[in-house]
Amino acid sequence: MRHATATVQRCDGGIMVRRVSQRERLRRVARRRRPPEQPPTKARRALTGLTTAILAGISAVIVSLITGLGSTAQKIVTDALFDEHGKGNVTSSASPSAKPSAAIKVAVTLEDTAGPVASEHRVTTSQDKAVLLRRPTSESFERLYRKLHPTSVAGNSYKVIVTNVSSSPVRVVDVVPVITRRSKAINTTIIFPLGGMGATTIPVDLELNKRYPKFTQHGKPYFSGKSQILAPGKGFVMVVLATLPTTEYVEYHLRVDYVDSGGDKHSLNVADPEELVGTFRLSGILDATKYIDYWGLDESKTDERVYKLYTPEERRAEKDSGRGSVPR
Repeated sequence: MRHATATVQRCDGGIMVRRVSQRERLRRVARRRRPPEQPPTKARRALTGLTTAILAGISAVIVSLITGLGSTAQKIVTDALFDEHGKGNVTSSASPSAKPSAAIKVAVTLEDTAGPVASEHRVTTSQDKAVLLRRPTSESFERLYRKLHPTSVAGNSYKVIVTNVSSSPVRVVDVVPVITRRSKAINTTIIFPLGGMGATTIPVDLELNKRYPKFTQHGKPYFSGKSQILAPGKGFVMVVLATLPTTEYVEYHLRVDYVDSGGDKHSLNVADPEELVGTFRLSGILDATKYIDYWGLDESKTDERVYKLYTPEERRAEKDSGRGSVPR
C-alpha cells in the first residue's frame, strides 16, 4: 500500500489541500540534510596535493636509505630499485644535471700482446685472404683488422693512467668496470695464433666472468678500504690483466669515482679507446670445431710466416691428435 500525506497551503480566497506521496516527502528531507557539494576541481586539487606530499616523503626516505647504507648494502638496494641495464649516469652528486667534470684525465693503452683474436666478420675477399695466405706485413694486418673489428680471446692486458688536471687535490676512491653487453662467445672467425705473449708483471687483475667484476690484487678488491690521493699534475698507473675464462662475449667501459677538494663526489665514464682489437671487449675461447672460419699457422711452410684456413675435418683431426696449432 502506498502512503500519502497532505500539505496545507493558504491561497487567495481560501485553503488548498495538496496530497504529497511518502516518496516525495523523503526526497525533500534528504535534500535539506545533504551538505553542500564541493566543486570537483577543488577536490581533485586537494587529492593531488596530498598524493604529491606522500610521494615526496617516500622519495626522501628512499634517498636517505640509500645514502646512509654501506657500499655493499647500498648496491643491493640500488639494484633492487633501478634497472641494471639503464644507461643514465649521474656524473656529480652536487648537481645531477651538471656537465662532466674535467678534474681528472684518464688514458688507456693496450699492452703489446699477440694472442688469438676473434671476429663476427669473415675473411671473404681474395685480397683479404691474401694477407693471411702470404707473408703479412704490419700494414696489411692493420688494414685487415680495421675491416674485421676483432676482439681479444680469453684475455688481454692494458694500462689505465689517471691524472689530476685540476689545480686542487682530488681523491680517487674507485675504478669500476661497467658491463654493457654479455652474450655468447664469438664463433664466426678466429685467427690463432699471431705470436707469443710477452711476459709482463701485472699488479691488478680483472675477472670478467663475475657478475659485478672488480679490479683485484691477490684476490681482494684493490680499492677496498684504500684510495689514491692525487696532487695537482700527479697521477697513477694501473696495469690490468683482464681475463674471461667462460664461453661468453663481454663489452664494458670504466667508471672512475673521485672526490674533489670541496668534498663533492664525481664519476667519469671512460669509453673503449677503439684500438684495432679493442681494449674493453673480450670473447671467451671456444673449441676449434665451433668456429665457422679458423685461421691458423700453416705448419707445412716452416720457412715463412703464413696462415691457412683450416677445414672442419682438419680441425677435428688436429684436435684428436693433440698436435699442431689448433687448440684442443
